Order: sequence, then C-alpha cells, then structure tokens
Amino acid sequence: MGKRGPKPTDFGSLNFWEFEFYKAFHMLRDGISLPARHVPPSGLSTDQTAMFIRLLSKMTNAEYYQTTRRVAQEFGENVNLKKPPTNTDIWWAERQRKEELYWLKKDLNPLRIEAQNARGKIWNDLVQANNYASLRKACGRWARLPDVRGAGLVCFPGHIIAKAAAFLSMKQNQRFPRSKYGDGSRLDYLARGMAGAIIEISPMTAIERLRNMKHTPDGPLWVTHNQDYTLPATEQYCGCWRCRIEKTNEAGKITRTAYENGQWLFFELARNTKVPREWSAIQSAFNVSGRKT
Repeated sequence: MGKRGPKPTDFGSLNFWEFEFYKAFHMLRDGISLPARHVPPSGLSTDQTAMFIRLLSKMTNAEYYQTTRRVAQEFGENVNLKKPPTNTDIWWAERQRKEELYWLKKDLNPLRIEAQNARGKIWNDLVQANNYASLRKACGRWARLPDVRGAGLVCFPGHIIAKAAAFLSMKQNQRFPRSKYGDGSRLDYLARGMAGAIIEISPMTAIERLRNMKHTPDGPLWVTHNQDYTLPATEQYCGCWRCRIEKTNEAGKITRTAYENGQWLFFELARNTKVPREWSAIQSAFNVSGRKT
C-alpha cells in the first residue's frame, strides 16, 4: 500500500513541460522559440544573406561553437580551442545559430511581417478563447502554421485541446494576467499551468510551485554532480531551464561579442572550421538529453 497524503511535486517534469510549452507559445506568437536578444548587423545584400543562411544551415552546433571561439581568439581573447564543449556550450551554440538564422531569414523575406501578424492574431485568439469552440478553432489554425508543422510542434495545440477544461479554467482564475501590457506574464502563466495539466496536477498548483521554486542549494533542481563527479560548491548550480539560459548567456559573452564585432570574419572562418571527431559523442549526448534538462 502506498503512502497516504499528497504526493511530492515532480519539479523535474514540471520544469521540462513548462519549458516545452514556453517555447511552443513563443514559436506561435513570435515565430521563434525563445526571445531574441539581438538583431544582426544590417546592410547585407540579398545574395550575401542567402549565402550566410546556407552556411549556418549546414553547420553543426559544435562547428558553430568552435567558429565563435576562433573569432574570439582572432580578437585577442585567450581561448583554448582544444578544450571540448560542455552540454551548456552546445546548447548555447544551438540557440545562437537558430536565432541568427531566424533574423537572416526575416531580413531576406520582408513578407514574413504579414505572416508574423497572422500568427500574432492566432496567439491573441488563443489567449482570449473562453469556450471549447473558440479554443478548438484557434488551436486548429495554430496547428496549420507551416513552421509549426515543420518543427514537429503540432502536438502542443493537440495537448491544449486534450486539456481544454484545465486551460479554460486557469484563464478564468482571478490571477490570470489581464493587463494589456502583461503578454509576457500571460505566456509564463499558461506555460506553467499547462505543465501541471500534462502531469495531472492542478494548473494553479503548478503555477504556484514553479513561481515560488527556490533556485538556491536548498532548491529541488540544484545540481551537485556531473555523472559520478561531485562538483565543487562554486560550480554547483540550479538546473531549471531559466537558470540554464542565464548560464549559457554568461558562457557566451566572450564569443558573442567577438561575433558581433566580426560577422564577416565568422563566416570566413566557418568555411574551414573542423571539430575533433571525439566531439561528435558530446553532440550525440546533447541530442539525447540536452533539451530535457
């Protein structure tokens, strides 16, 4: 017989599903899965932009990471090019590469602005849906967006339809952000609530648990080990996705600055950047587990 009383909160699953819905909602609203932090230099010709898009599309995350470090070295930074990347480094490179591709593609095709307005309307209709019929209509339009289908994200409007009662109930709660300036808060709120619905707990419980979760050594997702190795106290960290993003931002400061100061140099070096064969194992490990932490 199992223990009586409420079960402890599964913060690992909540963290995972909050991040997945956060990215899915951002993709719906903005056309990119995470908030962009920069706009690349303008003034490229159409041919140059297309060339850069082709190059970035073919690069692996490890190659992108190594190229940014080569650029940093060219600008005088003390960089060890032989040091293999960590999962955090590969994740940072994936974010940066995809973000760069997003802006270059947007610059190449200004008509994307019209598509951007259309997806923004779907997001607004989703947020404002107050019954099953309007919710199903918004999710149907969401699922038909070409980039959503191409990225394999059709499951997320499906999840919302499957959990329609929970989705509508949390929007009717008095804590739902209703300010016209609170769209970011609404996105956070809905991502957290849907994370709870997916793992079969109350959306409002999930929202409160995630909002109040500690990110300190006494927090539920504090990382103290790397496989069998105990991390020194100064290297331990919170493993939630929000702290992880902050961690990758710190890791990428040097290479990001160098890239922005030498975009052309980056693309010149990218043509002949090779990564050690053993780095493929790091990339493979990231592909299996890197997006789930």
